Amino acid sequence: MENREKVALTALARMVDQYLEKRPDGVIDNYAMSTGESAFEALYAYGYVEDAGVRFARWTELGEALLAWSHFPNENPFPAPIRGDGGKASRR
Repeated sequence: MENREKVALTALARMVDQYLEKRPDGVIDNYAMSTGESAFEALYAYGYVEDAGVRFARWTELGEALLAWSHFPNENPFPAPIRGDGGKASRR
């Protein structure tokens, strides 16, 4: 994975974490905003969230590792995606 992909995925994950609601049960709600849906689609393609419907997602262990890595990038290796399709998988 190229460095620019790491930077983009990290920024996307942090934006989702900061601006979308994470409910007590761990479900993230994108409020049916198309940008939130697109963010879920991209993160799902790399295995960072699991599908919980078009409007909802949940961080996977890998996604939680990505968020942790984004705060301390020099302390741990980048949590590489579990899918080898370069982000082409779709949940639709």
